[in-house]
Amino acid sequence: MVVRPARVEDLPDLARIHTESANAAYEGIAAADSDALRKRTAAWAEVLGDPTFSPFVAEADGRPVGLVNVGPARDEREAGEVFTIYVLPPWWGTGVGQQLLEQAHRRLAQTYSQAVLTVLAANPRARRFYERNGWTLDRLDTEPHFGGHPTEVARYRKRFTV
Repeated sequence: MVVRPARVEDLPDLARIHTESANAAYEGIAAADSDALRKRTAAWAEVLGDPTFSPFVAEADGRPVGLVNVGPARDEREAGEVFTIYVLPPWWGTGVGQQLLEQAHRRLAQTYSQAVLTVLAANPRARRFYERNGWTLDRLDTEPHFGGHPTEVARYRKRFTV
């Protein structure tokens, strides 16, 4: 398995991985959006064109199976943020997510002393994953997350040692 910087030609894979993974991860939590692939394709096109973001792809057997995107935090000047990390469901539990998160840590620690991320409070699998990797719960918030519906999210923080 290889983790490498994402390229423009990865756009269809990024949108597909994000959509398939989110649909599986949020099953029973939120309804799937029938237009999600189109929306995510547009969003990833913006990410790939914006040098403030650092997206990475995990490849297994030469094909993309996971992704992570990091950059400056949306609402904290001195922090970085993990914006997205998704792995195709057949690859859950194989270490792909771990390697992606470690890449995110390395990239963020180059610039920031700390980072934040937000995850659905109702996603215990993801929360355990972050907590095992040194992220600590900062606060619980309610955001208009899915289709504008109020959704409880957990805000995590990680400090990097220099």
